[in-house]
Amino acid sequence: MLQSIRERAQGWIAWIIVGLIIITFALFGIQEYAQGEKKTAVAVVNGEDITATDFLKLYHRQKARLQQQFGDMYDQIVKDDQLRDQVLNALIESSVVEQWAKSHNMAITDAELSMVIQSAKVFQKDGKFDQATYENILTRNGLTVGGFEQEQRDFLLENQSRQLTSISQMAPESLFKQLVDLQYQQRKMNYLRIDQKPLMKMAEITQDQMHSYYDKHKQQYVIPQQISIDYVLLSEDELAKKIKVTDDALQAYYQDNKDQFTEPEQRQASHILIRIDGKTNAEQALKKIQDIRKQILAGADFAEMAKKYSQDPGSAKLGGDLGLFQQGMMVPAFDKAVFAMKVNEISEPVKTNFGYHLIKLTKIEPKRTKSFAEVKTDVETMYRKKQAEKEYFELQDKLNSISYEQPDTLEPAADAVGMDVKTSEPFSKAGGVDGLTQNPKVIKAAFSDEVMKGNNSSSIELSPTSSVVIRVHKVIPAKQQAFDDVKDEVEQSLRKEAGVKASADLAKGILDKVKSGASLKSMARDGVDYHQTDWLDRQNRLVLPQLTAALFKAPKPKDGKPSFSTYQLPSGDSVVIEVTGVQKGKEPSDKEELSQLKESVVGVLGDAEVKARIQALVSSAKIEKKPIYQKIK
Repeated sequence: MLQSIRERAQGWIAWIIVGLIIITFALFGIQEYAQGEKKTAVAVVNGEDITATDFLKLYHRQKARLQQQFGDMYDQIVKDDQLRDQVLNALIESSVVEQWAKSHNMAITDAELSMVIQSAKVFQKDGKFDQATYENILTRNGLTVGGFEQEQRDFLLENQSRQLTSISQMAPESLFKQLVDLQYQQRKMNYLRIDQKPLMKMAEITQDQMHSYYDKHKQQYVIPQQISIDYVLLSEDELAKKIKVTDDALQAYYQDNKDQFTEPEQRQASHILIRIDGKTNAEQALKKIQDIRKQILAGADFAEMAKKYSQDPGSAKLGGDLGLFQQGMMVPAFDKAVFAMKVNEISEPVKTNFGYHLIKLTKIEPKRTKSFAEVKTDVETMYRKKQAEKEYFELQDKLNSISYEQPDTLEPAADAVGMDVKTSEPFSKAGGVDGLTQNPKVIKAAFSDEVMKGNNSSSIELSPTSSVVIRVHKVIPAKQQAFDDVKDEVEQSLRKEAGVKASADLAKGILDKVKSGASLKSMARDGVDYHQTDWLDRQNRLVLPQLTAALFKAPKPKDGKPSFSTYQLPSGDSVVIEVTGVQKGKEPSDKEELSQLKESVVGVLGDAEVKARIQALVSSAKIEKKPIYQKIK
């Protein structure tokens, strides 16, 4: 439960508004599933249909998310029939919650819906909601305004009903007190860590074992499918290289942008600082700086006085010299004084947050505009960039539209934007060897159903100044590696398994001995290291987080005797834990932190009640699942 509370620390309701947009726009790229008005029912809940369209939307969204998460292991981890069951059950839950909300006269007003949609950044232009942008995005994704707004209304209504239960749940004070005590509890332990690496080397591995392991795990030794892609890359950098430049154009740009080539006035000053600190108060510092000023005005050398008295170690050794600086670079009081002085003038004492300063202005470099000849190279670079920015957005639209209108070739689009069609090296879903084929957006698009069918991709934004359109050039099928090619890897896998098991077996043997009275420390030897800790809390960084979690899951000491347990780390090493003490930690004095913890407890309890209520609604509903949901594509 503590883990649930920690996960909720950011606030559980925040995801709702984000989800409003995500739920619909996660459908981008799969609009074909929503077309054709598939009204076939995959389930009936209290007389209301769940359509194949709704089912396929969620099914394909979840499938795409899991494929991205698990990559090449997707088919081994995810069973399609189980995924379909989960999707349909989720839709059934949504349906019963929506029905319950409507039966209790809950509704989302037009004003509420409008506020949420207009606040979504995806529909905004220059920070404000834009109707044309809104309609254009919906149209491009195969959605109607009416259909989208009804879907969002249903989504908000469902979540409104879920919130009512959660928000109404109160945390009993006694439970809250127990959870606070647990959260800030401290424990002390000794532990043995059993290194599995030496045990791996000791393992005896036979050829029969290796062949058997290979046969059972052939999928691990498959070179995954690879593809190479043709692509047209449009970037401001490449466009800038192709911009035609004339001296007249550069001269005009220089005249229009002279401010960018103007150096503001700079001043050089030296100072002497007397700090105000625990040893010297403001009155004492002022008196000391005034005495120094009198000596300088009487003829003492400013630089020598700075070396002798200044408490600014960086400039003191330079005679107080601060070098050239522009107005606004120093703290305000210092800055104001310097830019009101004349060369060689000695200031009155100037107070800043550092202390008291005595300033001498040594040089003024007036404002100066660099000549065209001095900055011609910079002018050309800036001019090319400016022109490339203008061309980029025009050509990006052209690239996107032509590659969409002629989906079986990139040549017309490349010709239209003045770029070449290039071909990548082969790469898998794990990515390739260059920046383009390592880009997650490019990988996702390259292996998408649409592109694998032989069509061009839509424009993929690589950065604010570059985009690419791709298509498959060549597909290299997955290939099973022969045993002889991977036998070293097979042996290493078997040794790893053997080492992990031997480490766990040794830990169990040690556990039995210490429970019988042996000293944990006496069990230490080469490869079995003994460690002793001081008091630890759940947030400590002195031991591995997984070991901390195991420490706080272990039994408490009883009757003055330590408790013992074992744990296997993700690395494969095993640990024998001896909990030697448990004490109450110090609760935070920060009321806000305690308040957040209490809110999290309320949220966890509320979630549990919501789940129970939904389950009750599902149990009491009349539900008919149609077998077609397991087959429909």
